Amino acid sequence: MSNSLISPYTEFTITEGKKRIAPDYYITEIHSKNLLRNSSIRMNGYQFAFCLSGSVEMKVSGEDIHYGKGSFGAFSPYNTLEADSVSEDFRCTMVMFQKSFLTETLNNIYFLERFQILRNKGFAHLQLTEPQMELFVAKLNRIRKVLELHHHTFKREIIRSEIIILLYEIENVLLSNTDDAVYETKHIGKVKKLSDFQKLLVEHFYKERKVTFYANALNTSIAQLSKLLFDTTGRTAKEHIDEMRLLQAKHLLKAGKYNVSEVASLLYYDNIEEFSRFFKKKAGINPLRFSKGE
Repeated sequence: MSNSLISPYTEFTITEGKKRIAPDYYITEIHSKNLLRNSSIRMNGYQFAFCLSGSVEMKVSGEDIHYGKGSFGAFSPYNTLEADSVSEDFRCTMVMFQKSFLTETLNNIYFLERFQILRNKGFAHLQLTEPQMELFVAKLNRIRKVLELHHHTFKREIIRSEIIILLYEIENVLLSNTDDAVYETKHIGKVKKLSDFQKLLVEHFYKERKVTFYANALNTSIAQLSKLLFDTTGRTAKEHIDEMRLLQAKHLLKAGKYNVSEVASLLYYDNIEEFSRFFKKKAGINPLRFSKGE
């Protein structure tokens, strides 16, 4: 089954389970004729969608959303999307990017978690004013122009910067619609605990794989910690721990200084078999083949 909702090179999951390779970033136009209906899709990247005309009724991870002209939607890789009905004049522009692409030069894999726009179970829906929409359309056109530069030495860096600017502008719209005092009172405790978890994870992920360690250190229960993380980032505590360990494993394997057995030891696995099972389950390839660039 083909799917025109996304780039032909984008990895995605539909009910039939078809997959393709995901690019680091792209921008595309979606309209009523190429929007796949009544099929659940899980994208393998973050998406920002700006509705230019018409409307669509959607389910985002089971939640009903009316997405009309002037609407903005932010979706994480952990959301499922399903379009129920769409108007004939529906048209929107979508920007997609991989987290690894955005953070590869920032030395901070939690860069995206700082944004409130992506904390509400990984998706957000805003209604933009006409001036705000004009601002974002101009920025989208800027990204398009850069994408057309086939031989620019710093194309990736410019695209990354443009997407980060876009993210900050969207966050500014969200916060400008929120009463600051109420926002701070309601969220400061959650934000602090999230920050404390991130610091603990950076310090201890090499050795500590169990959620129990982090929950005890934060004086909370496993259930409460996982709920906090899922509500704010769309992922459980275990998924955060596994992501950090997988990223580090990939880094060590690609560095070429360590073999698979040594990487397993550095990450405190009891044996290479246990590490290999973890890596293949999360990365879809065994660590030896990954280290060889296969």
